[in-house]
Amino acid sequence: MASNDALEPAFKALDDCEDALRQLDATCCEPGRSPRMKALADTLAAARAGLHDMGHDPVVAEAALDHLEDAGAQIGRLQVTCCALSRMPLYARQLENLTTAQRTINGALGRGH
Repeated sequence: MASNDALEPAFKALDDCEDALRQLDATCCEPGRSPRMKALADTLAAARAGLHDMGHDPVVAEAALDHLEDAGAQIGRLQVTCCALSRMPLYARQLENLTTAQRTINGALGRGH
């Protein structure tokens, strides 16, 4: 399956995604959004745990991909309800990083293009 070296781009992408989330949370003007940001942080942590545990288990890899998909949906909900255009690059950065992680995992599974 995949070594941690092969998955390094996915780990780096999740690191950057989490950094962008911290920036979004720190600059958000609506405290009510924090639970949704916390839920996104939890989903990203679950994806990271899946990366760590992938080894030779495609079921774990599929679960990690499901978490990335869920994170993308959560980011989309946060983005379309955001009131500050200046934060749009942070959402775009997160989505790009999720794509990098997904492509890395699928490549490790032999499904990359």
